Amino acid sequence: MVVGSDLDAGQWLRRWDAQQERYIPDREELFGLVLDVVAGLDAAPGRLLDLACGPGSLASRAAQRFPGAEIVGVDVDPVMLELARRTTGDRVHWVDADLSRPEWTASVPGPFDAAVSATALHWLQESALPALAEQVAAVLRPGGVFVNVDTLLADPAAPRLTALTRRLREDRTARGLATGEGFRSWWDALGAEPDLADGFAERTRRFADHVPGGSTLPAWEAALRGAGFSEVGTLTQTFDRRMLVAIR
Repeated sequence: MVVGSDLDAGQWLRRWDAQQERYIPDREELFGLVLDVVAGLDAAPGRLLDLACGPGSLASRAAQRFPGAEIVGVDVDPVMLELARRTTGDRVHWVDADLSRPEWTASVPGPFDAAVSATALHWLQESALPALAEQVAAVLRPGGVFVNVDTLLADPAAPRLTALTRRLREDRTARGLATGEGFRSWWDALGAEPDLADGFAERTRRFADHVPGGSTLPAWEAALRGAGFSEVGTLTQTFDRRMLVAIR
């Protein structure tokens, strides 16, 4: 915690978790399942890498679940990393790195037993997935596990099913957002915090040219298999939000 700061980072993290649960009502259960998968596939760390970790929601739970483990969280968003540092602190090693650039792996030398990510990698362009899959494979030990919970769009070769799953997800999200704070209003409110002014200025600079991403399940599966993962499959899904698991 920064001495003399008026920022209540814990309150902002609680608000983040609450608004995220309006989009993903089973979010807490999914976090637990991610860690169950890691343990169940004999990848209980050891060392665990949280990709696009945001304010540390999943990384902090991993630190509680695996108290002897080294947990590393990677993100390019300076505001999110600042909240993570001020809440979970040095129990997790926080790394400022851009997953869309190949040099991020130099900041987190492997081998790791597991890499995880939750509702974040849709930020990347689909064209970036093969390179990312190869980079994740490079930092995992043989037998290591990658678990990604995210919106992975259905097969474009099945357009009616793709449209249906998207519509059902969007309808469920709209019901969850009928009351309470949403993603945009949370960011707008956080932006008024004086302690984060420099972080927001840097965030604006970094994301000035960002083009919204999005990817399909077939693209992810192809990228992971092409990177040498021996087994790739969907463990669970609700509409087109899936838990994709890959074994190195």
